[in-house]
Amino acid sequence: MKAWDGVAYDALPLPHEQWGIRTIEALNLQPNETLLDAGCGTGRDAQLALEQLPNGFLVCVDQSSTMLDQCRSRFGQDSRVKILEGDLDKALPVEPESIDAIMSVAALHWLADHNNVWRHFFTALKPGGRIATDCGGFGNLAKTLALVPQIDPNIKFPDWYYANVADTEALLKAAGFVDIEVSLRPHPTPLPNKETLETYLRTLVFREWSDEHISKISELLTDNTLDYVRLEVRASKA
Repeated sequence: MKAWDGVAYDALPLPHEQWGIRTIEALNLQPNETLLDAGCGTGRDAQLALEQLPNGFLVCVDQSSTMLDQCRSRFGQDSRVKILEGDLDKALPVEPESIDAIMSVAALHWLADHNNVWRHFFTALKPGGRIATDCGGFGNLAKTLALVPQIDPNIKFPDWYYANVADTEALLKAAGFVDIEVSLRPHPTPLPNKETLETYLRTLVFREWSDEHISKISELLTDNTLDYVRLEVRASKA
């Protein structure tokens, strides 16, 4: 798969910022806690969360080395921040029961399934720890993706997994979580113009596509709007 462009990602007006704010607010972070950002990307959301941790620590985990490079640039030599490479489909690169809270924004739908992720989150959390996550959920980009056969019926998509509420609740319970809240939130996202839309699609959504295909899908999206649906999860470890 094509490497992420962390610099281009950071330059875009991302709806992810709103998703990140909602996720961070749900955690009710305390000043001395240790927070892990799972799928941290360039660290945009983590930087916002760090403002609430003056005496705490932040662990940023992502699989993309190019995103982590941008993340390191963002945080510099801040001693409160540890940046680690890790695959969210595997155990988190931290000690068991070492984390007070886990956040994840716009990352988990890149996993082919969620059979492992909740168990790994549970293992990393201290007793009483909690999670707040956002990712693409059931119905995400359905209208946008339905346009693709008009461009090229042979185009293949990444192994996105847009989970539904019932399946997610069942996996969280199986992992051991309590106080579970799972919901789907439609979040239609208009982009300001075609140029921004094409850059957004090329950088985030259809990273393997040719410029010709990107241009064609942009033309079909006449209102410059992406039909996002967010799966929001809140839960805790007893």
